[in-house]
Amino acid sequence: MNLSDVYTFKKVAATLSFSDAARQLGVSRSAVSKQINRLERDLGVVLINRTTRSVNLSEAGRTFDQYTSEIDTKIEHAAEIVRSTKQNPQGTVALTIPSSLGAALMPALISKFQQDWPELKLSTHFGDHIVDMIAGNFDLAIRISRKLEDSSFVSRRLYTTHNVLAASPGYLNKYGVPEHLADLKNHRCLGLGDAVNLGTTWRFLESGEIVDVPITFSSSANNNLVLILSACLDDGIVYLPEICISSELVRGRLQEVLPQFVDPKSYGVYAVYPHRNAAAKVKVLVDFIEAELGIMATVDRWKPLSKHDSSATDEVDQSDPSIVRPNVA
Repeated sequence: MNLSDVYTFKKVAATLSFSDAARQLGVSRSAVSKQINRLERDLGVVLINRTTRSVNLSEAGRTFDQYTSEIDTKIEHAAEIVRSTKQNPQGTVALTIPSSLGAALMPALISKFQQDWPELKLSTHFGDHIVDMIAGNFDLAIRISRKLEDSSFVSRRLYTTHNVLAASPGYLNKYGVPEHLADLKNHRCLGLGDAVNLGTTWRFLESGEIVDVPITFSSSANNNLVLILSACLDDGIVYLPEICISSELVRGRLQEVLPQFVDPKSYGVYAVYPHRNAAAKVKVLVDFIEAELGIMATVDRWKPLSKHDSSATDEVDQSDPSIVRPNVA
C-alpha cells in the first residue's frame, strides 16, 4: 500500500470531491482518480462511491477514514517542523575535519558557536584522510586540498593557504638551521606516513623553477596534529599548510625554515556537503568556520597544557628519574 495513495484518499474524504482534492494536492483530477483506484485495488474493497453527481464514502471508506484520522495531522506537523528548520537551525550537524584545524577550532565551536546556536549539536570526526560522507552520514566535511576531486558534492572555498617549512627554536639550536634545500637530507623531517610509506617528495619553487626534494622521514604519523606537537617538542622539521601551524608560528613555538623557497601551489580550505540546497544548520556552521579560519593564529590550542595542578605535583616524587616531565611553553 502506497502512503501517498492514503494521503490522497484523506483529501478526497475530507472534501468529498476529486476536483477539490486535486486542487489542494496540486495534481490533476485523473491523477487523484488513479491513486484512489490503486488504493482500492490494494485493499480489495471500494472506499469511495462516485457517480457523475456525487462522491460519498462507502462503509469500508468510513472505517478506513476513521482509523487513519491522524495521518493528515502528523504529515502537516512534520512539514511544519521541516519548514521551521529552514529558518531556525536545529538538530545535529555531523562534521568531519582535519585534526590540525579541528583542534584549533574546537574551543570556538564548543563555546561561541553553541552559544549562538543553542539548538544545534555537533558530532565531530577528526582525521587527516578523506572519508566517505554518505557512508559515514556526514552533513559537512572541511577539507584542505590543492584541488578537490570532481564529484556530485557541493564545495565552497573558505580560505587559501600554502605549505611552509617549520621547526622549533630548540631543534634549530641543536641541529642547526638549514641554508639550502639540499640540507634537508641531513635533518630530521616529520611527515604523514606509515610503516610502509616512510618518505615522500616535498616540492618547492626556486628562482622560478620547480624543485622536488626526496624526503625520508625520521618520524611519521597518520595525524598532522601529532606531527605539529612533535615539532614543538624539538623533534624535527614539518612541511604543512601555514594555517595549520599559524598559532605556533605567532607564539614562537615554531619558526619558518628556508622561507625563500616557496611552495609552488596553494591549498584551499573547502567546505564540502552532499546537497546544493543545504540545510540551514549546515549553512550557519560553514559561515562560522569561515569566519574563524581568518583568526586561527589567535587560538592557542596548547594553552590548557600549561596549567599545572600544584596539588597533583606535590604527590609526585620529583627525584624519580623515570618520570619524564614535559616542558610546555
